[in-house]
Amino acid sequence: MKTIFSADSIYINKTEKKDYSVVVENGIIQVIGKRNLIKQQFPFVREKKYDGFLYPGFNDAHVHIKEIALLLSSENATNCKSYQCVKRLIEGNDKNFVYIYNLNFNNFSRNEWEKLFEYNKKPVFIQSKDEHSVFVNKAALKEKQIALKRIRGDVLVKNKGKFIGILKDRAIELVKSIKERQISIKDVKNAEKYLLKRGIVSATNFDFSIYPLLNNINKNKDLKIRIYQGIEKNSLGDVINEKIHTGLGDKNLRFGPLKCFMDGSLGSQTAAMYRVNGFPSSFTMEKDELNNIISLANENDIQVAVHAIGDKAVHTVMSLFSRFGNQKMRNRIEHLQFINEKDLSLLQRTHCIASMQPIHATADAALVKKLIGNYRYAYPWKTVLNSGKLLAFGSDAPVEDASPLQGIYAATTRISPNSTNPFVPEECISRKEAFDAYTTGSAFASFAENVSGKIKNGYLADFILLDKSLFHFNDIMNIIIIKNIIGGIEWMKSQ
Repeated sequence: MKTIFSADSIYINKTEKKDYSVVVENGIIQVIGKRNLIKQQFPFVREKKYDGFLYPGFNDAHVHIKEIALLLSSENATNCKSYQCVKRLIEGNDKNFVYIYNLNFNNFSRNEWEKLFEYNKKPVFIQSKDEHSVFVNKAALKEKQIALKRIRGDVLVKNKGKFIGILKDRAIELVKSIKERQISIKDVKNAEKYLLKRGIVSATNFDFSIYPLLNNINKNKDLKIRIYQGIEKNSLGDVINEKIHTGLGDKNLRFGPLKCFMDGSLGSQTAAMYRVNGFPSSFTMEKDELNNIISLANENDIQVAVHAIGDKAVHTVMSLFSRFGNQKMRNRIEHLQFINEKDLSLLQRTHCIASMQPIHATADAALVKKLIGNYRYAYPWKTVLNSGKLLAFGSDAPVEDASPLQGIYAATTRISPNSTNPFVPEECISRKEAFDAYTTGSAFASFAENVSGKIKNGYLADFILLDKSLFHFNDIMNIIIIKNIIGGIEWMKSQ
């Protein structure tokens, strides 16, 4: 059945056009034209006329749906900045085992962590905001019968030689039985609703363990958001044996890139940096292992996405992509938060996609200044674009809020909350460049550029309706998402 979609303005060919309409049939855009001509051509087709501005829907290039679901069903410590606040969350929780997410570990002293480690009224698990550190108290270790032992490459945080409950990066594997929790279809649907409310119609999901749940939801035709599903590194052999490759699936759920980690994070101080005190120069995986993974995955038509935050990790991943990567597989560097000036020419030569999260820059600005100091090529979106690289934007939700409007604000102003000074203003980009990164850029990064990211004939009818112009209304943070339209079907924020 055909439907005509009309609005005050529709974004077509990078221009907001007034008095235009779009004809949709079976979820696909069939005809675009002036409204009066469309009405003449299709006089008996139902029209939906909106007050507002119609755009292609946002595509988040980096989310963690399981982690979003866990955050929504647990204690959210995003606004907790004191030991007493954390203690109130614990004691106010009526569950026998308390799970807390999104806490900024840098706000607490080691003495406070030691005190919390000794807290024995109930087991406690806390995950850091950047997801690269976790905390468990003695009661949690006792309940799960876990004895900690140091293994190569792991970080166990101590205070005066005494373990205080914090584990970083690969050390987290030691408490996997505490961290790994089962979620339900209802939890996944709540996470989906969280994304939809922010105007996201498609996303790259890097939580591989929930693929069976997503597949079940999709088979029941209840998957609203289109998912490009990441694959965990340890599953590469099984995936190849099962003939799974990037792009396999349908328009709602497809397999995406294999995810690897080259380093840790800024907040946990485990990013691999050149000559920065307090940060390691070592990696979370060996270069030879990543060499082999890139070659093997690409040979089997599997895209590779490598987490690299520190400048040393970014250099290494670019070098390996240049030597071992297959250009047609569109390999991705996830985050790319710091790049050494000496590597700018390498960036130009490397065939890769920069999958970046603009809201990280405004959230991390103060921490960068505190831990690293002045760094010219930090969160270098403009530099990436000037090098000729494609930019795909996402959020890393729930590490940061998934809102693309907040992301576009961060990308264009680089001004943090409670600040008036932009952070490395040379890296600001325009609204259209940021919008492209959330639409056509993310579509290309997920091999969907021929069906998604634009309002164009033959493309999926995935739109967002805003109450104001994204490009002409000054205060982007006060633009309201009225509704999503996915495959020609409305999804309103109130649902």
